[in-house]
Amino acid sequence: MASTKYIALIFLFIASATCKSSYKICVPIQHLKACEQMLEVDTKSKAVLECVPARDRMECLNHVQQRQADFVPVDPEDMYVASKIPNQDFVLFQEYRTKDEPDAEFRYEAVIVVHKDLAVNNLDQLKGLKSCHTGVNRNVGYKIPLTMLMKRSVFPKMNDHSISPKENELRALSTFFSQSCIVGDWSPDKKTNSAWKAQYRQLCSLCEHPDKCNYPDKYSGYEGALRCLAHNGGQVAFTKVIYVRKFFGLPVGTIPASPSNENPDEFAYLCEDGSKVPIRNKACSWAARPWQGLLGHNDVLAKISPLREKIKQLSEVGLATKADWFTNVLGLTEKINYVADNVPIKPVDYLKKANYTEVIERGHGPPEPVVRLCVTSNVALAKCQAMSVFAFSRDIRPKLDCVQEASEADCLKSVQDNGSDLASVDDSKVAAAANKYNLHAVFHEVYGDKKTPKYAVAVVKKGTTYNKMEDLRGKRSCHNPYGTFSGLDAPLFYLINKKIIKSDQCVKNFGDFFSGGVCLPGVDKAENNPRGDDVSKLKKQCTTGDNSPSKCLNENRADVAFVSSTDLSNFDSSQYELLCLNRESGGRDNLDNYATCNIAMAPSRTWLSAKDFLSDVSIAHTPLSLAELLDESPALFNIYGEFLKNNNVIFNNAARGLQTTEKLDFEKFKTIHDVISNCGVA
Repeated sequence: MASTKYIALIFLFIASATCKSSYKICVPIQHLKACEQMLEVDTKSKAVLECVPARDRMECLNHVQQRQADFVPVDPEDMYVASKIPNQDFVLFQEYRTKDEPDAEFRYEAVIVVHKDLAVNNLDQLKGLKSCHTGVNRNVGYKIPLTMLMKRSVFPKMNDHSISPKENELRALSTFFSQSCIVGDWSPDKKTNSAWKAQYRQLCSLCEHPDKCNYPDKYSGYEGALRCLAHNGGQVAFTKVIYVRKFFGLPVGTIPASPSNENPDEFAYLCEDGSKVPIRNKACSWAARPWQGLLGHNDVLAKISPLREKIKQLSEVGLATKADWFTNVLGLTEKINYVADNVPIKPVDYLKKANYTEVIERGHGPPEPVVRLCVTSNVALAKCQAMSVFAFSRDIRPKLDCVQEASEADCLKSVQDNGSDLASVDDSKVAAAANKYNLHAVFHEVYGDKKTPKYAVAVVKKGTTYNKMEDLRGKRSCHNPYGTFSGLDAPLFYLINKKIIKSDQCVKNFGDFFSGGVCLPGVDKAENNPRGDDVSKLKKQCTTGDNSPSKCLNENRADVAFVSSTDLSNFDSSQYELLCLNRESGGRDNLDNYATCNIAMAPSRTWLSAKDFLSDVSIAHTPLSLAELLDESPALFNIYGEFLKNNNVIFNNAARGLQTTEKLDFEKFKTIHDVISNCGVA
């Protein structure tokens, strides 16, 4: 008996000695493979990591809150989002710093630099001066100065609701300063961007290329703003401390002094109280951007030391090997790679310490403008609310507000009655909705890597002899469901417009043309066939199973498939080609060439508004800016992917961007819709 107890104690000792602390790191699913490669790295620390995939970083925050994961790398803006999640207990337990400034409290500190003899004793006296900025929408050169200046009574008000919040900012800056250099894309809409730069051209007059007013420009960026101040007539520059010291050859952090042609003794920091501090002295900063870092839930603090050591060791390996996971999983870069332990702090307190919450939450004066997006489900409402907080954290204005109605029709009526600003409709419903509710298209989805519209296309097997629609007479066809532009409206309009079939009794005529049999899913539903027409021919090639056009064509139930260009990934390009019905000569082409080989451009999911064009700029600015931001950083928030296990929530899964809608496109779709409506099918 004693020996048995002794053996048990030995096993207990071995188990406790070899027990390893384990932690779950949340990672956007597109970087899961990179995360798994990181797990294979051998480190001195025996802490065990596990990769927990999520849709994006926003879902990672929820996973950490719900204890499905332990931590996630975050930016300060993510910390702001986290602080708004109900019942959260997040803590920041490690900071990502630079080896140049391993002991710096913040990533960078915003400063105002002036000529030392400039006759300015308070910030009100900045009015009328020539200003140099890093660029539009950037922190120290744009957001932080605006946050500071708008508190001054002499700064122009920014609450004119006849123009967009962004134009309010530009107009205020152009009124306050006599000349400036603020490069960049002022609006995600090219026409609006050009119009604003023409109207507020003094904001570009100090740039190297005033007519372009965009990157690259020698008077933009952190050092460029100082170059503008020192050599291009600028009187005040907004930049950050580390670049001031680099520009003037002064030591900073671990970086020694270096030769410089610039004389620091000719310039000074302008402090918030109006005093001046020599450039060689410690800067007076009035706002800062916090470091990035690791955010976990409160329970992780009980075993924090092994995790901290593991991250430090992985950062060293990742920097040396330039591994994919170094940036995509841990969020480190060649520049920001020093991992520092900090006293665990709540994200809300961390942001307040840098006065960064004030920068994020700066407004334009009451009443703050909002753009109200109408949705029709609880899932869509949840996604809209998540989008709202995320966009707000990234300084996208006006603020997105969310309105829920029972149906698509109720949303359209809500927009008509000014209960909301935007409602979406799909495919050929755009024209009908616009006509019925007196609305117009504002922006729409685009698809694929090339950000193109959707196209209705005809897919045929390689080796067949079809080159024109007429070649398909008497053949078999399969389609996207009834009610879709690609499945029925486009091929039916083509047949009627080309006078291949007559517009009267078009359902019968359509079936007679494809007399070999058709599979048009949903055509037999009562709401789609209120007159009770005989649609048996249009169901002949359907089965009780999968009636997707790709399956139908692959099983040899049809000779042609009528689908959307967004469906082409379901077809094997080695076996199928496109039929070029948009070309007079017909012909065939590869599946990739749908933009030039198709039936017609299709109306994408489109957002409608009741407002005039002047207000459209404001209404469209928030969703377009959000889409533009996430085009470069989709792992932050995948607004097009599934949401809470639901597909096509607000945006289609297949969408890859948003673009403003031209009236010409709308009129073209309206023509098609009118023909189909008169035909009696739509």
